[in-house]
Amino acid sequence: MNEKKKIDVKIYGSEYVMVAEKPEEYINALADEVDNIMTEIAKSNSRYNPTMVAVLTALNLADALHKSREEHSEASEKLENIQEEMQRPFEELNELHQELEAIKEQYTKMQGEYTKSQIELGKISREWAKAQEELRDLRCELDVSKETISDVQNKLFESQIELLKTKKELEDAKNRKPGGYNKQRGRETEN
Repeated sequence: MNEKKKIDVKIYGSEYVMVAEKPEEYINALADEVDNIMTEIAKSNSRYNPTMVAVLTALNLADALHKSREEHSEASEKLENIQEEMQRPFEELNELHQELEAIKEQYTKMQGEYTKSQIELGKISREWAKAQEELRDLRCELDVSKETISDVQNKLFESQIELLKTKKELEDAKNRKPGGYNKQRGRETEN
């Protein structure tokens, strides 16, 4: 756990002492961001007094935080949906494993019958060949399922990368707007 320290910052012409566990550079960056927002708001209307500027700044920051939470919620929901879709191939794979085990048991039983009865050799041979064919089919299905799982995992990874890129683009776009807000700097400030 980091030790709390006092950090002097200047926001909109006033000096403040912040007590925080975060690094001084981080707290200074937050203070600069708030100072920039307040300065921009004050420039937009010279009749605003410092209290009005502070309230409008707080509203801007609250708006940015709210939007960030909505984006996070949407991303979490999408991730949940992807995870649910990923679970389906695993369930199918499990069913295939169970079928494979059943076929193995059947195969073992057929081998026992083959040993016991030379008279039914022809019948057992045909059943055995059929079981082998089913086993090959199941292995093919198993291979397809493994490829499907791999594809889904790759798509999930690509989706996560796209999500991160989109968040970065959104953050960059917000930072380019006059009076914009950097949500990364707007969190976890302790007075």
